[in-house]
Amino acid sequence: MTEDKRELELDFEPKAEGKASSCELLVPIHADNFALALASGYLGGSLKGDAARDLQSYAANGLFAFSGEVPTWAILEGEDGDRVLLSLEGRVEMAAEPATMELLGGPERITRVRSAYFRDEASLANFNASYDAFPDVPMNIVELAAKWPVREAGDRPTDLQELPIEQPGRRSDLDFLGGFAAGIIDLLAESTFDEAICKFLDEPGTDIAENGRKLLLALEPRSSQVDVSIWTATIEALRSRFGKRGFDRREFLAEVEGRLADHGPEAESWVRGCQKVIDAEIDIPSLADGEKIGRRASLAIILSHEPSGLEELESNLETGPRVRALVTAAVYAFAGLSRIDSKLKSPAPRMDAVLEVGQRMATGDPVEVKIETSKTGADLTRHQVIKVAGNSVIERQVEPPAYMVMLKARIQEAGYKVELDSASGQIGIRPGSAKGEFIMVEDCSRSSPGNPIVNLVLPIATLGARPTVASLKKLMSAAWENATTVALREVGETEEVVAMASLPLATLDRDELNFHVERLLLVSTELGGKKRKGRRVKN
Repeated sequence: MTEDKRELELDFEPKAEGKASSCELLVPIHADNFALALASGYLGGSLKGDAARDLQSYAANGLFAFSGEVPTWAILEGEDGDRVLLSLEGRVEMAAEPATMELLGGPERITRVRSAYFRDEASLANFNASYDAFPDVPMNIVELAAKWPVREAGDRPTDLQELPIEQPGRRSDLDFLGGFAAGIIDLLAESTFDEAICKFLDEPGTDIAENGRKLLLALEPRSSQVDVSIWTATIEALRSRFGKRGFDRREFLAEVEGRLADHGPEAESWVRGCQKVIDAEIDIPSLADGEKIGRRASLAIILSHEPSGLEELESNLETGPRVRALVTAAVYAFAGLSRIDSKLKSPAPRMDAVLEVGQRMATGDPVEVKIETSKTGADLTRHQVIKVAGNSVIERQVEPPAYMVMLKARIQEAGYKVELDSASGQIGIRPGSAKGEFIMVEDCSRSSPGNPIVNLVLPIATLGARPTVASLKKLMSAAWENATTVALREVGETEEVVAMASLPLATLDRDELNFHVERLLLVSTELGGKKRKGRRVKN
Protein backbone atom coordinates (compact mmCIF):
# COMPACT_ATOMS: atom_id res chain seq x y z
CA MET A 1 0.00 0.00 0.00
CA THR A 2 1.48 3.37 -0.97
CA GLU A 3 1.64 6.39 1.32
CA ASP A 4 -0.98 8.28 -0.66
CA LYS A 5 -3.46 5.43 -0.27
CA ARG A 6 -2.87 4.70 3.39
CA GLU A 7 -6.45 5.73 4.17
CA LEU A 8 -7.63 2.52 2.51
CA GLU A 9 -5.89 0.27 5.02
CA LEU A 10 -8.27 -1.82 7.11
CA ASP A 11 -8.12 -1.45 10.89
CA PHE A 12 -9.08 -4.67 12.70
CA GLU A 13 -8.53 -3.28 16.20
CA PRO A 14 -11.78 -2.71 18.12
CA LYS A 15 -12.44 0.85 19.13
CA ALA A 16 -12.03 1.43 22.83
CA GLU A 17 -15.06 3.67 23.08
CA GLY A 18 -17.27 0.84 21.80
CA LYS A 19 -16.44 -1.49 24.65
CA ALA A 20 -19.06 -1.88 27.37
CA SER A 21 -17.77 -1.35 30.90
CA SER A 22 -19.28 -1.64 34.35
CA CYS A 23 -20.27 1.35 36.41
CA GLU A 24 -22.06 2.07 39.66
CA LEU A 25 -25.65 3.24 39.38
CA LEU A 26 -27.21 4.86 42.44
CA VAL A 27 -30.96 4.77 43.07
CA PRO A 28 -32.16 7.31 45.67
CA ILE A 29 -35.15 6.03 47.61
CA HIS A 30 -37.02 6.95 50.79
CA ALA A 31 -35.90 4.75 53.71
CA ASP A 32 -39.48 3.56 54.32
CA ASN A 33 -39.80 2.51 50.68
CA PHE A 34 -36.47 0.69 50.89
CA ALA A 35 -37.86 -1.37 53.78
CA LEU A 36 -40.92 -2.20 51.64
CA ALA A 37 -38.58 -3.28 48.81
CA LEU A 38 -36.70 -5.59 51.18
CA ALA A 39 -39.97 -7.20 52.23
CA SER A 40 -41.47 -7.51 48.73
CA GLY A 41 -38.28 -8.50 46.92
CA TYR A 42 -38.53 -5.83 44.21
CA LEU A 43 -37.55 -2.25 43.48
CA GLY A 44 -39.78 -0.20 41.24
CA GLY A 45 -43.44 0.54 41.74
CA SER A 46 -45.19 -0.05 45.04
CA LEU A 47 -47.76 -2.38 46.52
CA LYS A 48 -48.98 0.41 48.79
CA GLY A 49 -51.14 3.27 47.61
CA ASP A 50 -49.78 5.51 50.36
CA ALA A 51 -46.06 4.81 49.91
CA ALA A 52 -43.71 7.65 50.84
CA ARG A 53 -43.22 10.22 48.08
CA ASP A 54 -39.71 10.41 46.62
CA LEU A 55 -38.04 10.65 43.22
CA GLN A 56 -39.04 7.06 42.38
CA SER A 57 -42.71 8.06 42.60
CA TYR A 58 -42.27 9.54 39.09
CA ALA A 59 -40.80 6.34 37.57
CA ALA A 60 -43.92 4.10 37.55
CA ASN A 61 -42.53 0.54 37.82
CA GLY A 62 -39.09 1.67 36.67
CA LEU A 63 -36.22 3.29 38.56
CA PHE A 64 -34.46 6.62 38.24
CA ALA A 65 -30.73 6.05 38.73
CA PHE A 66 -27.60 8.21 38.63
CA SER A 67 -24.06 7.29 37.61
CA GLY A 68 -21.53 7.51 40.42
CA GLU A 69 -23.10 10.39 42.38
CA VAL A 70 -26.56 11.71 43.18
CA PRO A 71 -27.42 15.42 42.93
CA THR A 72 -28.90 17.09 45.99
CA TRP A 73 -32.20 17.88 44.29
CA ALA A 74 -32.89 14.13 43.85
CA ILE A 75 -32.45 13.61 47.60
CA LEU A 76 -34.80 16.47 48.45
CA GLU A 77 -37.53 15.39 46.01
CA GLY A 78 -40.73 14.29 47.75
CA GLU A 79 -41.63 14.20 51.41
CA ASP A 80 -39.33 14.47 54.42
CA GLY A 81 -37.45 11.48 55.74
CA ASP A 82 -34.13 9.69 55.42
CA ARG A 83 -32.99 8.65 51.97
CA VAL A 84 -31.01 5.57 51.00
CA LEU A 85 -28.80 5.30 47.92
CA LEU A 86 -28.96 1.81 46.46
CA SER A 87 -25.91 0.71 44.51
CA LEU A 88 -26.50 -1.39 41.38
CA GLU A 89 -24.06 -2.51 38.74
CA GLY A 90 -24.69 -0.89 35.36
CA ARG A 91 -23.26 -1.48 31.90
CA VAL A 92 -22.39 1.46 29.70
CA GLU A 93 -20.86 1.82 26.24
CA MET A 94 -18.81 4.80 27.34
CA ALA A 95 -18.04 6.50 30.64
CA ALA A 96 -21.01 8.66 31.65
CA GLU A 97 -20.66 12.02 33.36
CA PRO A 98 -21.10 11.83 37.15
CA ALA A 99 -24.69 12.29 38.33
CA THR A 100 -26.12 11.55 34.85
CA MET A 101 -29.73 10.40 35.28
CA GLU A 102 -31.27 7.47 33.42
CA LEU A 103 -34.44 5.43 33.66
CA LEU A 104 -34.01 1.73 34.38
CA GLY A 105 -36.63 -0.86 33.58
CA GLY A 106 -38.39 -2.48 36.49
CA PRO A 107 -39.46 -3.94 38.75
CA GLU A 108 -35.90 -5.00 39.62
CA ARG A 109 -34.94 -7.76 42.07
CA ILE A 110 -33.74 -6.45 45.42
CA THR A 111 -30.97 -9.07 45.27
CA ARG A 112 -29.38 -7.13 42.44
CA VAL A 113 -28.58 -4.32 44.91
CA ARG A 114 -24.92 -4.51 45.94
CA SER A 115 -25.04 -2.04 48.85
CA ALA A 116 -27.35 0.46 50.52
CA TYR A 117 -25.72 3.77 51.45
CA PHE A 118 -27.01 5.88 54.35
CA ARG A 119 -26.15 9.53 55.08
CA ASP A 120 -24.30 8.69 58.30
CA GLU A 121 -24.06 6.19 61.14
CA ALA A 122 -27.02 7.78 62.92
CA SER A 123 -29.25 7.34 59.88
CA LEU A 124 -28.14 3.73 59.53
CA ALA A 125 -28.74 3.03 63.22
CA ASN A 126 -32.18 4.59 63.02
CA PHE A 127 -33.11 2.34 60.08
CA ASN A 128 -31.93 -0.77 61.92
CA ALA A 129 -33.81 0.22 65.05
CA SER A 130 -36.98 0.96 63.09
CA TYR A 131 -37.20 -2.17 60.96
CA ASP A 132 -35.16 -4.93 62.61
CA ALA A 133 -38.18 -5.88 64.71
CA PHE A 134 -40.50 -6.17 61.69
CA PRO A 135 -41.03 -9.92 61.06
CA ASP A 136 -41.57 -9.45 57.31
CA VAL A 137 -38.46 -7.29 56.58
CA PRO A 138 -35.31 -9.37 55.96
CA MET A 139 -32.42 -7.16 57.10
CA ASN A 140 -29.63 -9.44 55.81
CA ILE A 141 -30.48 -9.27 52.10
CA VAL A 142 -28.43 -6.15 51.27
CA GLU A 143 -25.20 -4.86 52.79
CA LEU A 144 -25.83 -1.61 54.68
CA ALA A 145 -23.14 1.08 54.91
CA ALA A 146 -22.70 4.71 55.99
CA LYS A 147 -21.60 6.33 52.74
CA TRP A 148 -22.98 9.38 50.98
CA PRO A 149 -21.89 10.03 47.35
CA VAL A 150 -24.06 13.14 46.96
CA ARG A 151 -22.96 16.25 45.07
CA GLU A 152 -24.32 19.77 45.51
CA ALA A 153 -24.26 20.62 41.79
CA GLY A 154 -27.10 19.96 39.36
CA ASP A 155 -30.52 21.44 38.71
CA ARG A 156 -33.86 19.69 38.93
CA PRO A 157 -35.30 18.91 35.47
CA THR A 158 -38.16 21.25 34.67
CA ASP A 159 -40.06 18.57 32.72
CA LEU A 160 -40.09 15.88 35.42
CA GLN A 161 -43.52 14.23 35.31
CA GLU A 162 -44.97 11.00 36.60
CA LEU A 163 -44.77 8.21 34.04
CA PRO A 164 -47.89 6.12 33.34
CA ILE A 165 -47.88 2.65 34.87
CA GLU A 166 -47.93 -0.12 32.30
CA GLN A 167 -49.39 -3.46 33.40
CA PRO A 168 -50.73 -2.08 36.70
CA GLY A 169 -51.35 -5.57 38.09
CA ARG A 170 -47.79 -6.80 37.52
CA ARG A 171 -46.46 -5.87 40.98
CA SER A 172 -49.43 -7.54 42.62
CA ASP A 173 -48.96 -10.70 40.51
CA LEU A 174 -45.26 -10.84 41.42
CA ASP A 175 -46.14 -10.55 45.11
CA PHE A 176 -48.75 -13.32 44.91
CA LEU A 177 -46.51 -15.66 42.90
CA GLY A 178 -43.56 -14.72 45.11
CA GLY A 179 -45.49 -15.93 48.14
CA PHE A 180 -46.43 -19.10 46.23
CA ALA A 181 -42.75 -19.62 45.37
CA ALA A 182 -41.68 -19.07 48.99
CA GLY A 183 -44.05 -21.87 49.96
CA ILE A 184 -42.53 -24.13 47.30
CA ILE A 185 -38.98 -23.42 48.53
CA ASP A 186 -40.13 -24.08 52.10
CA LEU A 187 -41.50 -27.46 51.03
CA LEU A 188 -38.11 -28.29 49.50
CA ALA A 189 -36.47 -27.45 52.81
CA GLU A 190 -38.70 -30.04 54.53
CA SER A 191 -37.50 -32.83 52.15
CA THR A 192 -40.91 -34.55 52.22
CA PHE A 193 -41.99 -34.10 48.60
CA ASP A 194 -38.75 -33.60 46.67
CA GLU A 195 -39.84 -35.67 43.69
CA ALA A 196 -43.25 -33.97 43.36
CA ILE A 197 -41.85 -30.45 43.80
CA CYS A 198 -39.06 -31.04 41.27
CA LYS A 199 -41.62 -32.44 38.82
CA PHE A 200 -43.78 -29.35 39.26
CA LEU A 201 -40.87 -26.94 38.81
CA ASP A 202 -39.70 -28.79 35.72
CA GLU A 203 -42.88 -27.67 33.96
CA PRO A 204 -44.76 -24.96 35.89
CA GLY A 205 -47.89 -23.29 34.60
CA THR A 206 -48.23 -20.01 32.73
CA ASP A 207 -50.81 -18.42 35.03
CA ILE A 208 -51.95 -18.67 38.62
CA ALA A 209 -54.70 -21.24 38.09
CA GLU A 210 -52.47 -23.44 35.93
CA ASN A 211 -49.74 -23.43 38.57
CA GLY A 212 -52.27 -24.50 41.17
CA ARG A 213 -53.49 -27.33 38.93
CA LYS A 214 -50.00 -28.60 38.15
CA LEU A 215 -48.93 -28.56 41.80
CA LEU A 216 -51.99 -30.63 42.73
CA LEU A 217 -51.31 -33.19 40.00
CA ALA A 218 -47.63 -33.38 40.96
CA LEU A 219 -48.60 -34.25 44.53
CA GLU A 220 -51.53 -36.49 43.57
CA PRO A 221 -51.61 -37.60 39.91
CA ARG A 222 -54.85 -39.55 40.49
CA SER A 223 -56.87 -36.41 41.28
CA SER A 224 -60.25 -36.37 39.55
CA GLN A 225 -61.38 -33.56 37.26
CA VAL A 226 -63.83 -32.37 39.92
CA ASP A 227 -61.05 -32.26 42.49
CA VAL A 228 -58.85 -30.28 40.10
CA SER A 229 -61.70 -27.88 39.34
CA ILE A 230 -62.43 -27.22 43.02
CA TRP A 231 -58.77 -26.58 43.79
CA THR A 232 -58.13 -24.26 40.83
CA ALA A 233 -61.35 -22.35 41.63
CA THR A 234 -60.01 -21.87 45.17
CA ILE A 235 -56.64 -20.57 43.89
CA GLU A 236 -58.38 -18.15 41.51
CA ALA A 237 -60.65 -16.92 44.30
CA LEU A 238 -57.62 -16.32 46.52
CA ARG A 239 -55.99 -14.24 43.79
CA SER A 240 -59.14 -12.18 43.19
CA ARG A 241 -59.34 -11.33 46.90
CA PHE A 242 -55.58 -10.79 47.25
CA GLY A 243 -54.70 -7.49 48.91
CA LYS A 244 -58.24 -6.82 50.16
CA ARG A 245 -59.04 -6.32 53.81
CA GLY A 246 -60.78 -9.05 55.74
CA PHE A 247 -61.67 -12.61 54.82
CA ASP A 248 -65.32 -13.60 55.08
CA ARG A 249 -65.65 -17.37 54.77
CA ARG A 250 -69.16 -17.30 53.35
CA GLU A 251 -68.26 -14.68 50.73
CA PHE A 252 -65.16 -16.62 49.78
CA LEU A 253 -67.10 -19.89 49.43
CA ALA A 254 -69.71 -18.10 47.32
CA GLU A 255 -66.99 -16.90 44.96
CA VAL A 256 -65.57 -20.42 44.67
CA GLU A 257 -69.09 -21.73 44.01
CA GLY A 258 -69.54 -19.19 41.22
CA ARG A 259 -66.41 -20.48 39.54
CA LEU A 260 -67.71 -24.05 39.86
CA ALA A 261 -70.98 -23.44 38.00
CA ASP A 262 -71.86 -26.31 35.64
CA HIS A 263 -69.30 -28.65 37.24
CA GLY A 264 -71.96 -31.16 38.24
CA PRO A 265 -73.60 -32.54 41.40
CA GLU A 266 -70.30 -33.65 43.00
CA ALA A 267 -69.01 -30.07 43.11
CA GLU A 268 -72.39 -28.83 44.36
CA SER A 269 -72.35 -31.42 47.13
CA TRP A 270 -68.90 -30.25 48.22
CA VAL A 271 -70.10 -26.63 48.39
CA ARG A 272 -73.15 -27.60 50.50
CA GLY A 273 -70.89 -29.58 52.83
CA CYS A 274 -68.56 -26.62 53.27
CA GLN A 275 -71.52 -24.37 54.07
CA LYS A 276 -72.63 -26.77 56.81
CA VAL A 277 -69.10 -26.82 58.26
CA ILE A 278 -69.01 -23.01 58.32
CA ASP A 279 -72.42 -22.92 60.02
CA ALA A 280 -71.26 -25.58 62.53
CA GLU A 281 -74.08 -27.91 61.44
CA ILE A 282 -71.65 -30.80 60.92
CA ASP A 283 -68.19 -31.68 62.18
CA ILE A 284 -65.17 -30.94 60.04
CA PRO A 285 -64.62 -33.94 57.76
CA SER A 286 -61.29 -35.70 57.46
CA LEU A 287 -58.47 -33.62 55.97
CA ALA A 288 -56.18 -36.64 55.65
CA ASP A 289 -54.49 -37.50 52.38
CA GLY A 290 -56.42 -39.43 49.76
CA GLU A 291 -57.61 -39.12 46.19
CA LYS A 292 -59.52 -35.93 47.07
CA ILE A 293 -56.71 -33.79 48.48
CA GLY A 294 -57.71 -30.84 46.27
CA ARG A 295 -61.15 -30.36 47.85
CA ARG A 296 -59.79 -31.15 51.32
CA ALA A 297 -57.09 -28.53 50.93
CA SER A 298 -59.73 -26.05 49.71
CA LEU A 299 -61.80 -26.63 52.83
CA ALA A 300 -58.70 -26.26 54.99
CA ILE A 301 -58.04 -22.83 53.43
CA ILE A 302 -61.61 -21.76 54.12
CA LEU A 303 -61.10 -22.74 57.76
CA SER A 304 -57.66 -21.14 58.10
CA HIS A 305 -56.16 -18.91 55.40
CA GLU A 306 -53.21 -17.47 57.38
CA PRO A 307 -49.68 -18.96 57.46
CA SER A 308 -49.87 -18.91 61.25
CA GLY A 309 -52.69 -21.47 61.04
CA LEU A 310 -50.62 -24.16 59.31
CA GLU A 311 -49.42 -25.69 62.56
CA GLU A 312 -52.93 -25.79 63.96
CA LEU A 313 -54.27 -27.50 60.83
CA GLU A 314 -51.67 -30.23 61.26
CA SER A 315 -51.90 -30.69 65.02
CA ASN A 316 -55.61 -30.17 65.71
CA LEU A 317 -57.26 -31.20 62.43
CA GLU A 318 -54.75 -33.93 61.52
CA THR A 319 -54.21 -32.57 58.03
CA GLY A 320 -52.44 -35.02 55.72
CA PRO A 321 -48.93 -34.19 54.45
CA ARG A 322 -50.06 -33.68 50.84
CA VAL A 323 -53.05 -31.59 51.87
CA ARG A 324 -50.78 -29.51 54.06
CA ALA A 325 -48.31 -29.03 51.17
CA LEU A 326 -51.07 -27.60 48.96
CA VAL A 327 -52.32 -25.37 51.74
CA THR A 328 -48.78 -24.15 52.47
CA ALA A 329 -48.23 -22.89 48.93
CA ALA A 330 -51.70 -21.34 48.76
CA VAL A 331 -51.72 -19.47 52.08
CA TYR A 332 -48.23 -18.06 51.50
CA ALA A 333 -49.40 -16.87 48.09
CA PHE A 334 -52.47 -15.25 49.65
CA ALA A 335 -50.33 -13.54 52.28
CA GLY A 336 -47.98 -12.33 49.54
CA LEU A 337 -44.20 -12.27 49.53
CA SER A 338 -44.20 -8.82 51.13
CA ARG A 339 -46.09 -10.00 54.24
CA ILE A 340 -44.70 -13.45 55.01
CA ASP A 341 -42.05 -14.06 57.64
CA SER A 342 -38.53 -12.97 56.73
CA LYS A 343 -37.08 -16.42 57.47
CA LEU A 344 -38.78 -17.67 54.28
CA LYS A 345 -36.97 -15.09 52.13
CA SER A 346 -33.53 -14.69 53.64
CA PRO A 347 -30.59 -14.77 53.35
CA ALA A 348 -30.06 -13.30 49.87
CA PRO A 349 -29.59 -16.64 47.99
CA ARG A 350 -32.93 -17.87 49.29
CA MET A 351 -34.67 -14.61 48.34
CA ASP A 352 -33.15 -14.80 44.86
CA ALA A 353 -34.39 -18.39 44.49
CA VAL A 354 -37.90 -17.35 45.56
CA LEU A 355 -37.91 -14.50 43.03
CA GLU A 356 -36.53 -16.80 40.31
CA VAL A 357 -39.22 -19.42 40.91
CA GLY A 358 -41.97 -16.78 41.12
CA GLN A 359 -40.98 -15.16 37.83
CA ARG A 360 -40.71 -18.50 36.05
CA MET A 361 -44.13 -19.51 37.34
CA ALA A 362 -45.48 -16.44 35.57
CA THR A 363 -44.04 -17.54 32.22
CA GLY A 364 -44.10 -21.34 32.45
CA ASP A 365 -40.32 -21.64 32.13
CA PRO A 366 -38.72 -24.67 33.85
CA VAL A 367 -36.68 -24.25 37.03
CA GLU A 368 -33.57 -26.38 37.45
CA VAL A 369 -33.40 -27.92 40.91
CA LYS A 370 -30.55 -30.15 42.10
CA ILE A 371 -30.35 -31.89 45.46
CA GLU A 372 -26.78 -32.92 46.23
CA THR A 373 -25.56 -34.90 49.23
CA SER A 374 -22.47 -33.17 50.60
CA LYS A 375 -21.71 -35.85 53.17
CA THR A 376 -23.23 -38.80 54.98
CA GLY A 377 -22.97 -39.29 58.73
CA ALA A 378 -21.98 -42.49 60.48
CA ASP A 379 -25.68 -43.08 61.17
CA LEU A 380 -26.40 -42.54 57.42
CA THR A 381 -27.93 -39.11 58.09
CA ARG A 382 -27.49 -37.06 54.91
CA HIS A 383 -26.28 -33.48 54.76
CA GLN A 384 -27.67 -32.04 51.54
CA VAL A 385 -27.44 -28.84 49.52
CA ILE A 386 -30.38 -27.70 47.36
CA LYS A 387 -29.45 -25.69 44.27
CA VAL A 388 -32.01 -23.65 42.37
CA ALA A 389 -30.99 -22.39 38.93
CA GLY A 390 -27.38 -23.30 39.75
CA ASN A 391 -27.17 -21.41 43.06
CA SER A 392 -26.97 -23.02 46.50
CA VAL A 393 -30.09 -22.04 48.42
CA ILE A 394 -30.73 -24.40 51.33
CA GLU A 395 -28.65 -26.76 53.42
CA ARG A 396 -30.58 -29.46 55.19
CA GLN A 397 -30.07 -32.61 57.17
CA VAL A 398 -32.34 -35.53 56.37
CA GLU A 399 -32.87 -38.89 57.94
CA PRO A 400 -31.60 -41.85 55.91
CA PRO A 401 -34.17 -43.47 53.63
CA ALA A 402 -35.32 -46.90 54.67
CA TYR A 403 -33.55 -48.55 51.72
CA MET A 404 -30.16 -47.21 52.88
CA VAL A 405 -30.70 -48.64 56.36
CA MET A 406 -31.58 -51.97 54.76
CA LEU A 407 -28.53 -51.82 52.47
CA LYS A 408 -26.24 -51.17 55.43
CA ALA A 409 -27.68 -54.20 57.21
CA ARG A 410 -27.15 -56.40 54.12
CA ILE A 411 -23.56 -55.20 53.75
CA GLN A 412 -22.80 -56.12 57.36
CA GLU A 413 -24.61 -59.46 57.06
CA ALA A 414 -22.37 -60.29 54.10
CA GLY A 415 -19.30 -59.79 56.28
CA TYR A 416 -18.22 -56.45 54.79
CA LYS A 417 -17.56 -53.15 56.54
CA VAL A 418 -19.48 -49.93 55.92
CA GLU A 419 -17.15 -46.92 55.85
CA LEU A 420 -17.35 -43.23 54.99
CA ASP A 421 -15.21 -41.65 52.28
CA SER A 422 -13.96 -38.38 53.79
CA ALA A 423 -13.52 -36.64 50.42
CA SER A 424 -16.89 -37.36 48.82
CA GLY A 425 -18.94 -37.73 52.01
CA GLN A 426 -20.44 -40.97 50.66
CA ILE A 427 -20.63 -44.38 52.25
CA GLY A 428 -18.75 -47.29 50.78
CA ILE A 429 -18.09 -51.01 51.14
CA ARG A 430 -14.75 -52.30 52.41
CA PRO A 431 -14.70 -55.95 51.36
CA GLY A 432 -11.34 -56.80 52.99
CA SER A 433 -8.65 -55.07 55.01
CA ALA A 434 -8.39 -51.33 55.57
CA LYS A 435 -5.78 -51.19 52.79
CA GLY A 436 -7.91 -53.11 50.32
CA GLU A 437 -10.44 -52.03 47.71
CA PHE A 438 -13.16 -49.52 48.58
CA ILE A 439 -16.47 -49.71 46.66
CA MET A 440 -18.45 -46.47 46.63
CA VAL A 441 -22.24 -46.52 47.08
CA GLU A 442 -23.76 -43.76 44.95
CA ASP A 443 -27.36 -42.78 44.27
CA CYS A 444 -28.53 -43.68 40.77
CA SER A 445 -30.08 -40.85 38.74
CA ARG A 446 -32.93 -43.24 37.78
CA SER A 447 -33.74 -43.97 41.41
CA SER A 448 -37.15 -43.06 42.82
CA PRO A 449 -38.82 -43.57 46.22
CA GLY A 450 -40.89 -46.37 44.78
CA ASN A 451 -37.96 -48.03 43.03
CA PRO A 452 -34.70 -47.15 44.85
CA ILE A 453 -31.49 -47.95 42.99
CA VAL A 454 -27.85 -47.41 43.96
CA ASN A 455 -24.69 -47.81 41.93
CA LEU A 456 -21.75 -49.73 43.34
CA VAL A 457 -18.67 -48.03 41.90
CA LEU A 458 -15.08 -49.28 42.17
CA PRO A 459 -12.36 -46.96 40.77
CA ILE A 460 -9.77 -48.98 38.84
CA ALA A 461 -7.22 -46.64 37.29
CA THR A 462 -6.59 -43.06 36.23
CA LEU A 463 -6.61 -42.63 32.48
CA GLY A 464 -3.52 -40.89 31.13
CA ALA A 465 -3.49 -40.33 27.38
CA ARG A 466 -6.33 -40.94 24.94
CA PRO A 467 -7.34 -44.63 25.21
CA THR A 468 -6.28 -46.88 22.36
CA VAL A 469 -8.53 -49.34 20.57
CA ALA A 470 -6.68 -52.19 22.25
CA SER A 471 -7.21 -50.75 25.73
CA LEU A 472 -10.90 -50.19 25.05
CA LYS A 473 -11.28 -53.78 23.86
CA LYS A 474 -9.63 -54.94 27.06
CA LEU A 475 -12.11 -52.92 29.14
CA MET A 476 -15.13 -54.24 27.24
CA SER A 477 -13.86 -57.81 27.38
CA ALA A 478 -13.40 -57.64 31.16
CA ALA A 479 -16.88 -56.19 31.59
CA TRP A 480 -18.44 -58.91 29.42
CA GLU A 481 -16.66 -61.79 31.11
CA ASN A 482 -17.48 -60.60 34.62
CA ALA A 483 -21.09 -59.54 33.99
CA THR A 484 -20.57 -55.97 35.04
CA THR A 485 -20.01 -52.50 33.56
CA VAL A 486 -16.73 -50.70 32.95
CA ALA A 487 -16.91 -46.98 32.22
CA LEU A 488 -14.93 -43.75 32.01
CA ARG A 489 -15.85 -40.67 34.02
CA GLU A 490 -14.36 -37.30 34.89
CA VAL A 491 -12.69 -36.72 38.25
CA GLY A 492 -11.47 -33.15 38.47
CA GLU A 493 -9.22 -32.53 35.47
CA THR A 494 -8.63 -36.20 34.70
CA GLU A 495 -10.59 -39.29 33.72
CA GLU A 496 -10.70 -42.58 35.52
CA VAL A 497 -11.77 -46.11 34.71
CA VAL A 498 -14.44 -47.50 37.04
CA ALA A 499 -16.24 -50.80 37.37
CA MET A 500 -19.90 -50.33 38.20
CA ALA A 501 -23.01 -52.34 39.02
CA SER A 502 -26.54 -51.00 39.43
CA LEU A 503 -28.31 -52.48 42.40
CA PRO A 504 -32.13 -52.25 42.72
CA LEU A 505 -32.98 -52.32 46.42
CA ALA A 506 -36.63 -53.29 46.30
CA THR A 507 -35.73 -57.02 46.36
CA LEU A 508 -32.15 -56.87 47.65
CA ASP A 509 -30.80 -59.94 49.41
CA ARG A 510 -27.34 -60.91 50.67
CA ASP A 511 -26.55 -63.27 47.79
CA GLU A 512 -27.29 -60.57 45.20
CA LEU A 513 -25.05 -58.10 47.01
CA ASN A 514 -22.27 -60.69 47.26
CA PHE A 515 -22.50 -61.41 43.55
CA HIS A 516 -22.01 -57.78 42.54
CA VAL A 517 -19.18 -57.13 45.02
CA GLU A 518 -17.28 -60.24 43.91
CA ARG A 519 -17.66 -59.35 40.22
CA LEU A 520 -16.40 -55.82 40.79
CA LEU A 521 -13.35 -57.17 42.60
CA LEU A 522 -12.67 -59.63 39.75
CA VAL A 523 -12.77 -56.83 37.18
CA SER A 524 -10.41 -54.75 39.29
CA THR A 525 -7.96 -57.63 39.62
CA GLU A 526 -8.06 -58.48 35.91
CA LEU A 527 -7.47 -54.88 34.84
CA GLY A 528 -4.67 -54.36 37.34
CA GLY A 529 -6.42 -51.74 39.41
CA LYS A 530 -4.84 -49.93 42.29
CA LYS A 531 -6.38 -48.53 45.41
CA ARG A 532 -7.62 -44.97 44.87
CA LYS A 533 -7.35 -42.09 47.32
CA GLY A 534 -10.42 -40.05 48.25
CA ARG A 535 -11.60 -37.73 45.47
CA ARG A 536 -14.63 -35.82 44.29
CA VAL A 537 -16.42 -36.81 41.11
CA LYS A 538 -17.29 -34.00 38.70
CA ASN A 539 -21.05 -33.77 38.29
